[in-house]
Amino acid sequence: MAAVSEAAFDELIHAPLRLQICAMLAPVRSLWFADIRDRLEISDSVLSKHLSALAEAGYVAVSRVRANSRSRRQVTLTKLGHTALRGHLAALRAIASIAEPSPVENHPQQPMTTVQAERPVRGQPRSAPRGTSALHPPASRERIS
Repeated sequence: MAAVSEAAFDELIHAPLRLQICAMLAPVRSLWFADIRDRLEISDSVLSKHLSALAEAGYVAVSRVRANSRSRRQVTLTKLGHTALRGHLAALRAIASIAEPSPVENHPQQPMTTVQAERPVRGQPRSAPRGTSALHPPASRERIS
């Protein structure tokens, strides 16, 4: 079993509905199947499919409980599921931190001026003339009859 502090992207949990299911179950002991279905506004079959995938991995436990003379399904996030969710969330935070700008005091940079941006770097080939590129050469001026 992975350590709690390890960041590990988990493709099984990453599916949006499965991530929501795990996130809903994490702070509580368990939830009724119907409550999860209603909060996510999905059908019984869709929820069953996702719970089956999570249960097969050992991330959730689904049990039948007698309540008010009815049999209801109760869903619980297992210890393995808690660990996998924490690792997945840590991996998502690490990915998201790449996209966040670093504080200015750590990496002071001046914005490039137009002159700096257009000046070629030594040893680098000059760029194509304005309005053209290697992928899109200028159109021929000859007319095809």
